[in-house]
Amino acid sequence: MEEIHYLIKDELEIIQDSRFFKFGTDSVLLANFAELRSGDRVVDLGTGSGVIPLLLAYKNKGVKVTGIEIQKALADLAERNVKYNNLEEKIEIINHDLCSLEDITTAGSFDVVVSNPPYLPLNEGQITENKFLAAARHEIHAEIEDVIKAAAYILKYGGIFYIVYRAERLTEVIEKLSEYNFQAKELRLVQSRLDKEADIFLLKAKKGANPGLRIKPVLLIYKGQSNQYTAEVKEIYGEDI
Repeated sequence: MEEIHYLIKDELEIIQDSRFFKFGTDSVLLANFAELRSGDRVVDLGTGSGVIPLLLAYKNKGVKVTGIEIQKALADLAERNVKYNNLEEKIEIINHDLCSLEDITTAGSFDVVVSNPPYLPLNEGQITENKFLAAARHEIHAEIEDVIKAAAYILKYGGIFYIVYRAERLTEVIEKLSEYNFQAKELRLVQSRLDKEADIFLLKAKKGANPGLRIKPVLLIYKGQSNQYTAEVKEIYGEDI
């Protein structure tokens, strides 16, 4: 069953299908974390229903965003979402495997890469029978190294890679980034509440950069023990504070 939800209240909407993994806060936070300049060519690796390209294209003037999605049904939905929001001139969706980008583009052809890849290795947790949900949660089509390798291929020297990922895999990500000539440059941990451990992190890495990592203040999702978003998260979602 399909439903339409707001991404940005009264401004940007997204069609969601109950068969697929519905977008979460992670994607919204990543799109807000990414800093783009007019003229940037941006690619989203594993775009799903297209939520990140929609947000980036809406919030940033003069950018071109390409979403890469291996699952055709999801790529088709992402394409519909682009058309539904009249963003065809800013967003292109390509149904392709991120592990073989050399088939569709040349090396160093993008300024920025973003990705919200599956968090779980195949040997961790139960894999659901729903193939769409399974691919969103587990590294079925690509492991984290595949995502980083793809980013390294498609980014120009000095290009920026933004990723949101599971907090307990932070050291693994930084090590893999280094192997592919990236340096982690900016890190922000995300906690649901002040008394909880970080669940995920937002990371900015630069291809060919010198070492030097800035740690930003923790991003809190909820106020106290309530289910109300903090003022910062409300602002990210475009809600009244």
